[in-house]
Amino acid sequence: MLKTTMTILCMVATLTAKAQHAVTKWNTAGAGNPIVPGYFADPTIRKFGDTYYIYATTDGTGNGYGPAQVWMSKDFVNWRNVLMNWPTTEVVWAPDVVQQEDGSYRYYYCTPCEVRVGESTSPIGPWVNRLGETDAVLVPDRFVHNAITLDPQLFRDDDGSEYLYFGTWGIYKDFGCGVAKLADDGKSFTDKKLILNTEITDFFEAPFVFKRNGIYYFTYSSGSCHDDTYRVQYAVSTEGPMGPYQYKGCILKTNEDGTIHGPGHHSVLVDGDNYYMVYHRHNNPHAIHGFHRQICIDEMKFDANGDILPIVPTHEGVVPASLQRKAVKNQLPNLAFGAKVTASSTYSEWFKPEYAVDDNNGTLWRSAEAGWKAEATPAWLQIDLGQRTAFNQIWTQFEYATFFYQYKIETSDDGNVWQLYADRTQNTQQGSPMIDKKEANARFVRITITGTQKNGHFPAIWNVKIYRATPSCDPSALLPEPQVDEAAIVAGYPWIHTKDVADHAQVAQTEYVDILNASDYAIGDVVDGVPVVPKDGKAAFRFTGTQTMQITCDAVQSLVYNAPYALTAWIFNPEVDDVETIAQLMPSGNDLATIEFRNGRSATEGIVAHNASFENAGAPQAVKAGVWQHWAVTFDGFNERIYCDGQMVSEKNVFLMLRPGKTITVGASSRGTHPFSGYLHRLRLYPYAITPETIARDMAAPTELQLTDVSASLGLHNPDVARSIRFNVEPLTPTLVRASVASDRITWSMVDNTFATGNDSTALAGLTPTPSTSAVLGVQGKRAMMKMSDVFGNELPVISTPVKIRKKDFVSRATDIQAKTTDGMLTLTSAETYLSADAAQNGPIESAEVIGDFVAQCRVTHLSGQEQHRTPAYNEGGLVLIYALPNGQQSLVQLGVFPNYNCGNMLTIVNGAHRPQYPNNKGWRFDPYLQLERRGTDIHARTSHDGMTWTEMPGSPVSLSQLIPSNSRRASSAPQPDFDNTPLRVGIYQTTYSDNRADVTFDDIQIWQRKKMKQAVK
Repeated sequence: MLKTTMTILCMVATLTAKAQHAVTKWNTAGAGNPIVPGYFADPTIRKFGDTYYIYATTDGTGNGYGPAQVWMSKDFVNWRNVLMNWPTTEVVWAPDVVQQEDGSYRYYYCTPCEVRVGESTSPIGPWVNRLGETDAVLVPDRFVHNAITLDPQLFRDDDGSEYLYFGTWGIYKDFGCGVAKLADDGKSFTDKKLILNTEITDFFEAPFVFKRNGIYYFTYSSGSCHDDTYRVQYAVSTEGPMGPYQYKGCILKTNEDGTIHGPGHHSVLVDGDNYYMVYHRHNNPHAIHGFHRQICIDEMKFDANGDILPIVPTHEGVVPASLQRKAVKNQLPNLAFGAKVTASSTYSEWFKPEYAVDDNNGTLWRSAEAGWKAEATPAWLQIDLGQRTAFNQIWTQFEYATFFYQYKIETSDDGNVWQLYADRTQNTQQGSPMIDKKEANARFVRITITGTQKNGHFPAIWNVKIYRATPSCDPSALLPEPQVDEAAIVAGYPWIHTKDVADHAQVAQTEYVDILNASDYAIGDVVDGVPVVPKDGKAAFRFTGTQTMQITCDAVQSLVYNAPYALTAWIFNPEVDDVETIAQLMPSGNDLATIEFRNGRSATEGIVAHNASFENAGAPQAVKAGVWQHWAVTFDGFNERIYCDGQMVSEKNVFLMLRPGKTITVGASSRGTHPFSGYLHRLRLYPYAITPETIARDMAAPTELQLTDVSASLGLHNPDVARSIRFNVEPLTPTLVRASVASDRITWSMVDNTFATGNDSTALAGLTPTPSTSAVLGVQGKRAMMKMSDVFGNELPVISTPVKIRKKDFVSRATDIQAKTTDGMLTLTSAETYLSADAAQNGPIESAEVIGDFVAQCRVTHLSGQEQHRTPAYNEGGLVLIYALPNGQQSLVQLGVFPNYNCGNMLTIVNGAHRPQYPNNKGWRFDPYLQLERRGTDIHARTSHDGMTWTEMPGSPVSLSQLIPSNSRRASSAPQPDFDNTPLRVGIYQTTYSDNRADVTFDDIQIWQRKKMKQAVK
């Protein structure tokens, strides 16, 4: 009892900032910050009636995906979490709820990048879209020019007028935060404005406005939400909620030891004359993505001039002044607090068993393993109360409040014989806390977690609280009892009471699966166009950078959500590029939803990628060219580790949201990007995390290849057979040729071929010998000659196609404002320009008219902001193909440089309202050389870092039929274009997609066609 009372006093007492910082650490028992257990971000706190509500982004799910939920409390000590419905999406970011004069409630939330508004008669719903249609949008993106729509927050002024603030990434020049004044109907706006980042310095996101003593305080977050730069700053205005504002400074930031890390995206609670900031911070230990955030509270103070004093963030937290006496009264003795505790296992020192009985929402017990192997026993936590003790309530706060856990609770007098207290082994109800009631008198309490809703979630508990309730002192009566509309929640989230993987699928059914093993084939076999060849003592699949294999593997189906897994491979890479993909297990393009196993030198994404940035990983110091290496990537649900030749070379905590299909792509990504050129002996999948001991056994598995005379099985020693395989070489440009195969035999393989041009030669990038294969190759010099041979040295004949090519005239139609030529380079400059279906919005385009096949190339030498890796606009430039449509409309194929958001090079197809885009994810390492080739009805888009070695872009080739408007394609009576004789415009473009001025500089702008073809230059 004494220990519990001290905890209460520690939490609510008013201490100096220095004493707080010295006494209470992140793992101090009874610490008051975070104020609720679990991962939640972007909190908005409101008080309706006698109840406090915290509306927040559901976090800890990779990218902050739902479901929608709310925390409720009457005393700031006992909090309950329940789900809310929303009919359209689980992306419910930065919610805010405001009560109206008629007693109804409006619920604002955002998805990227728009704001919706719901309404209800209750602060917890059920919500319906106030605008009628379930997906109707209140604030679209760029509703306020140069304000990206995100993070809505509503401010009501003294006169009752309401203002909605929204914005993110306001750091760009002439960007900032949008604000719009709502009309009386709450469905439209009477005024809007951009609050520039010259007034709100470093504005990034999360605006929150409040008013005190006639001063409008505009508070907001700066820095990156992923790391320790995230912080809260503010500006003030005395003129009105729309400003103008005067910047005042930073008031909340990361503390000295980093345990209060990245505090920000806050709201302000006014309690009489006292002000409190409710904000999120990163968890301890810090998640690599920064998306396991937790909600805290600390007091705000002002000086005599009304300036906000720097807030000292604490682990202690604070209860608002008006609630402190009530909080002490309602903090009932927790019999489990500080008790002796043991567990079936513990993941690490960060997740000790004693953290489950310390009444600290920032500390967590986590078992050693996520998921359940066939031989594994369920994880358990055992509490020793010291003596037989009477109790009748057990509260359990599991790691994820918004997903259900299945468990049972048992009691014992001696720790050997157990009686069942509560059976929740079939539970499908989420919430926090989970409360089980039964009269008991025992010394030991054991909680066994038998299942989780989400695959890959650990058995893990923030706090266990054991109470002896009486009619006059019942802790469960202190929690709000909301009337939840279960039917509405299920309608909005039909999966909410279902496991995403069946019980039997969560258990690994096999030790491992060999996705590909060259030892299973004979030398000379060709599997999906990939030959099996001998390489330095091992049978190996020879990938040349142009082949991919599609393999069906049922075992991948169990790798859902955050599932543990491991991949191992023996790889021989003759020349290592930055990114080369060995295999992609899930075809999804969603963030964190795939596993891409690689062998490249990129420090950030060279070995494993998940369509993310922080979760991707590389190990450039370990990658070696020209030798066999054993690689292993293993993920246990928390840490993803990379091993090379049995030694760990990388480790980081990650969180995944895998969405697999059965098909595995080997040799490149599922989109055809980042092809692998080298040798693969074996690729193996383990449906669970593996240990260094397992990796050692995996390394020892392959046997050395014993070569025998197998040339007879190929028949290539027969000259007649060799003559049946012919290679054609067709010039495309002075430095490019197309090599193609003409053969009725495919049991042939090719290694170490060269493309010779006198004394100069380059390695053949890749050519798989099937009757329809071709490859574009770079050459140097005037005369090209190809030498080909099989794996046993038999030379094969080559046929060179004598087709003359000529450079096509490039016609410039630029004005002096749009284009400038300096030292042979062309610079295109614009502001407030777009490339879209409306030709009137075009930025500068310099083009030539072309009929028939062609090759167009250019090199991007510079774009605005390249040195700083930060463009002043959404600046883009490159090659474009334009198909003119009636009434000033157009269809486009764009191949550009667009480094923003790590895109790198971008292939865009514009056809009416449709605008699919395909980046190669190279960011500021984009390829400067761009190429569009028309070949029949296909447009091939390629990029190159040197102008010699070309890589096909994701989404390429583009069929010319994709340029026909969809309504014309559907109308069978509509005349279809004769693309053989239809002129297309081909050239270079630049655009900004904003009103900021920017430019792109080009050189080597050239178009080639066969000389015999009709020319159409105007």
